[in-house]
Amino acid sequence: MQTATGDIESIQQTISAIVEACNEADTGTGQTDAETDLPALDQTLSSLLDVMQRLEGDAGNTSTGDVTEIGEYAIRLIENLAASVDQLGLQQQKTAIVDLFLNIGLWIAHQGGLIDTLEPIVDAVAMSANSSRSPQELERLSDVIRQIIDAVPAIISQDLETLNPGRPWRVLLLNHCIVATRSHNPELMEAAFAVLTDKLPADAPRFFSEGMQQMEALDYPGHVREVMEKYHRKWNIDRSLH
Repeated sequence: MQTATGDIESIQQTISAIVEACNEADTGTGQTDAETDLPALDQTLSSLLDVMQRLEGDAGNTSTGDVTEIGEYAIRLIENLAASVDQLGLQQQKTAIVDLFLNIGLWIAHQGGLIDTLEPIVDAVAMSANSSRSPQELERLSDVIRQIIDAVPAIISQDLETLNPGRPWRVLLLNHCIVATRSHNPELMEAAFAVLTDKLPADAPRFFSEGMQQMEALDYPGHVREVMEKYHRKWNIDRSLH
């Protein structure tokens, strides 16, 4: 899995590789759905990338709304491309789709837009987290998640749908904390935990309790354990005394 950068060239290369793999796998049985018609989808994506590149070049005259709208369209098109990958059974290309969603999310964030359709980005974060192993990979992913969090609009980050535990915003913040912990980087842990306790205080006690269990089960280093213990004490032990 590649490190997401939000770079147009990287997005273009990934799309080209996916489309090429789809074309090679297509036996000609026919994809009649207009949304997953590969030649049309490839052409539309190419035109969209041209627009995205022009927006980058004219950043001073581009509004948040313009970037958000283009980003939303890009997400929908990538969802259609992902559907083609699924239809053709291209398991190896699913990793490239994950990279693509993360790059689109970063592009929106870098250009000052907002990510209104959060679910596919959050799913990509989760899949990337599951495949990342080294602390360096996890540190980079933690930074990607932080940038995505910063691009989430207030209507989502206000977290009004608290009855749904699977809501993308909640999953994103919890995964941010998990990735930061697995990176063994105390600074990233502190930053992720601060967001969690600010935005999802009701979830904090359970997260830190389960985190302490993981410290024991997986024998985390002492400097990682110290951070988790501090937050566990604050959100469980200290509160239980009042």
